[in-house]
Amino acid sequence: MKKIIIGSLVTAGALFAFPGMMGGQMKGNAGMLGQPMKGLTDNTVLATVDGKKITVKEINYYLQGITGDNRIRLQDLPAKHVSQFVKQYVETLEIYKKAKSIENTPQFKAAKMKLAVDMWLKNRLNQIKVSDAEAKKFYEENKDIYFKTTPQVKARHILVKDEKTAEKLINELKGLKGKALEEKFAELAKKYSIGPSKVQGGELGWFDPKQMVPAFAEAVKNMKPGEMTLKPVKTRFGYHIILVEGKKDNNYMPFEQVKPQIIEYLKRVKLQKELQKIKNSSKVSYSIPKN
Repeated sequence: MKKIIIGSLVTAGALFAFPGMMGGQMKGNAGMLGQPMKGLTDNTVLATVDGKKITVKEINYYLQGITGDNRIRLQDLPAKHVSQFVKQYVETLEIYKKAKSIENTPQFKAAKMKLAVDMWLKNRLNQIKVSDAEAKKFYEENKDIYFKTTPQVKARHILVKDEKTAEKLINELKGLKGKALEEKFAELAKKYSIGPSKVQGGELGWFDPKQMVPAFAEAVKNMKPGEMTLKPVKTRFGYHIILVEGKKDNNYMPFEQVKPQIIEYLKRVKLQKELQKIKNSSKVSYSIPKN
């Protein structure tokens, strides 16, 4: 699938790209496995710092702030991670006693402004809605550009150094069909092939024929699944015997498969339009000296 680049959001320093760019957010408990800790509520006290009670709710705000995802909650995260997040927050509080002295510096105020913009952008993006109808319309209008798949071939091959050996192996395989052919082919590939795929019985998996050297690609072009080359195919690597196991013609990625990426992309398109309106509402003039 191709990508769409629709420009950068200079304000946030973020690049909006299709498909599936997550903006660095932690989605739910993605990548974290395990059962949540039982009995946690917003008011559950998890630590005390200098007499101040630290609740689940307070730590949730912290996690939501550093991830930019307002859906993150300790109650939903695996129990084994709760302790580390609590300790991380407590350590932050302890160091903040010293760190807060920089809050009145121009640099901190600038960084705070940048952080506010980044968080607002993430929150706004989460609020934007894209209907199934909008996503389907984009899919139908852009099928040939972004969602068209190339022809694919699934094959095995045996690669040998000389034509005589290749012809000998072809003669051993002639007359076999179906499962018997596949099994014998794999057996001979493991024994005789000099290619790296020999350990998998010559299995190459699914591939675009255009990825292969021309002679190899031409050989599989008109072959049907279950067919084997009856003459050795010569390339710069040696002599190939090829068994085609499957073929996929030009097709389209299913809408349901790409729907989440389309929705993410369209949300960013809508947000960029909002940002353009905001920028257009300001009167700006630059006086940057020319070099």
